Order: sequence, then structure tokens, then C-alpha cells
Amino acid sequence: MNLTQYMFLAFLSFTISCCYAQKDIDAFLKEQHQNGKLNGNILVIKEGKTLYNQSFGYANATKTEKLTKNHRFNIGSIYKEFPAVAIMQLQEKGMLNTDDKITKYLDNLPQWAQQISITQLLQYSSGLPRVNWGKYFKNNQNITENDLFKDLSAIKELEFQPGTDYIYTNYSPLLLIKIIEQVTQLDYTTYLHKHIFEPFGLTSTILNQQYPYLNTPLMAIPFDDNFKQDQYKFNVPYLLMAATVGDLSQWLQQLHTFKIINKESLRFISNKFEKEGNVQAPLGFCDWQDGVVLEHSHHGSSGNYEGIIRRFPKEKLMIIILTNQKHGNVRDLSNRIHEIVR
Repeated sequence: MNLTQYMFLAFLSFTISCCYAQKDIDAFLKEQHQNGKLNGNILVIKEGKTLYNQSFGYANATKTEKLTKNHRFNIGSIYKEFPAVAIMQLQEKGMLNTDDKITKYLDNLPQWAQQISITQLLQYSSGLPRVNWGKYFKNNQNITENDLFKDLSAIKELEFQPGTDYIYTNYSPLLLIKIIEQVTQLDYTTYLHKHIFEPFGLTSTILNQQYPYLNTPLMAIPFDDNFKQDQYKFNVPYLLMAATVGDLSQWLQQLHTFKIINKESLRFISNKFEKEGNVQAPLGFCDWQDGVVLEHSHHGSSGNYEGIIRRFPKEKLMIIILTNQKHGNVRDLSNRIHEIVR
């Protein structure tokens, strides 16, 4: 058998394998949708090619608009990757250092801020508490950035000495964003468009929209099992990122080929605070072995939005699931897809 014949047979084998995988993924996901356990978009990329890309269900609670591949979803905590990556871009350019105390850039915070470094914000080890969302949701109050900074200013002391423990808090990315703005003298949205979205092909990702995005084109609106639309209001623009499955695949591809930041920076924001239990890094969960990423996985949710991004570089596989009817099952769905493909 010559090389040409071998390559043809290898290609044929791969093609047949992909066809079987497509069929099995489709059967599994259709069953989940028919059982009321899936309303959203799924993208699977293998060997750099789209293996599966489908939409299931509706873009709104009234069932007047079906989801398409171009619909955006709020990505929940997955948004936290973006300020972390922007911080590393600035460090690579010598514009800041992650060892710096945050008061070098932010001078309008209480005295406790003098103890906190940028690294501790990245690793959720700053001692800042969780945001008390409940007090706003209870009164159906529209949450704004000013509200969050008032709450920050009212904090008398940290929950623990910075660098000694872990609390997963949205105050961390909020302060990272403010540092980015101070260092670059650009608002965060402009920075992302100029240094991430436009140069790296994230053409549909948006910020600066008020939850629940009722007047945003091609936006999947969140609703519950009874098709009741989410009612709470949220207007902290920089914490509200919406994207398509296609844009998130582009994000993962560009990130892990070291085009957005270098390998050293990626490794740094893969590091998590050393503590037992469910401890997250800025990139969610990023497992390295012998200098290579085995898996990058990040789950996010907000109201009835839920999503997950997963990349397995050695397997040349990406799985992205975004939903607007939360069932708490996106990781299980992605696990099953992973089993089918490999």
C-alpha cells in the first residue's frame, strides 16, 4: 500500500466515523429535546471541522420565534475569562503586573483594598464576599453598577486575609474590568472590540445590554420549564456578555493557539487557589499535563440561561452548549457527546 492509498483509507475511515458520530449525537439530543430537557444551541468541532451544529426549541417564551445558529445567549460566568485574558494582554505589554496591589490603579475603594493584589482577584482569593444578589431580586430592583460599588464601599473588612482562602465572587471580575479601563483609558467594551473581538473574529458577541435583552436582535430570551419568561432586571453592562456558539468556538481556538495571549499567560490564568472542593481558576477548569492542556471547561448560568464550553486539545475536539431554558444538565449533555465522539 502506497502513501496515497493509506491517506485515502485514513480519510475514509475518519469520514465514516464522523457520520456515525453525527447520527448518534443527533439521536441523543433530539431525545433530550423531546423529553423537555434541551432548548438551545449545540456546536461540536472535531479536527477543525464542524461535526455537529444544531438548534433546538424556541428563542422566546411565547414560542413565536425558533432558535437559529445565529442566536446569542447570555454566557453567565464564562464572561469572566475575558477580563482575565485582557489583564494578561496588558501584562505582556508591560502596562501592569499581576503582583501589583489594586490600589495602584483604583483609588476610590476602602482601606482594605491596599491588601489585595491583581493575582488575588484573578484567583478569587481576595477576601471579598459574594455579591448579595438576593436583596435586589427580592424587590424586583434593577441592579446597576453603582449599586455594586455602593455595596463594595460599605464593606468594613474582608472575609479573610487576602491569599489565605477562596470565595467565588463577581466583585473580582468587576474590579479587574475597572483596572483595565484605568490602565488603557478605554471603556471595557471598546477595549474588547479593539483587542479581542475584531482581531480574533468574535463578530456576534455583545455587552452593554440590559437583562433580559428584550429589544436585542437575534437574542435568545430566557424562560423556565413552564415557558414563563425571566422577570428580574439587571443593568451592569460589563457583567452581561452574550455570544453565539460560533463565537465561543472561535474564542477557544484563538486562545489555545496562543494568538490572544502567550502560553505562559494562559498557564497563569489556568492556575487556581489551592483548596479542596470546587475551586475555579479565571478560565474555569483548565487541566495541564506535561506543558499541554488536556481539557479547558467552563460552565456558566444566569437566570434560565445555562451554558458550557469544553475544549480537548489532544483530541482536537470542542463542545459548546448554550441554552435559554435551564435544566442543570449541560455538563451531562457534553459528557455524553464526548463519549460518542471519542
